[in-house]
Amino acid sequence: MIPSYQQDFLAQLDFKLPKEYLAYLFTAESTYQFGWAYLVEADELLQFNTDHEAAQSYSGYFLIGAHDGEAFAIEKATGRFIETPFIGHDEETSIILGLTWPEFLEYLQTEYC
Repeated sequence: MIPSYQQDFLAQLDFKLPKEYLAYLFTAESTYQFGWAYLVEADELLQFNTDHEAAQSYSGYFLIGAHDGEAFAIEKATGRFIETPFIGHDEETSIILGLTWPEFLEYLQTEYC
């Protein structure tokens, strides 16, 4: 059974998070930091997206972290993990970093560790 805070969080989303990312998100230690790169914790994700006006500026994406002026996000339609600039985002600026959560983590570990 999903705890109520998790249900409340998921109810506010307009898409389904990839299952492996969702499992990571609600672990006790869900903070990932790789040098200057970081992933936002579950209790801060919605506010992070609000603060960056994700619904307007990153339509179709859900922001999950950042590094050096770039955002990490999940493409809502596909579940792919991408990187895009905080300033100047458009469809052509998105770079796929992983098709799955394990691929994305491998990229982060290789690139930032």
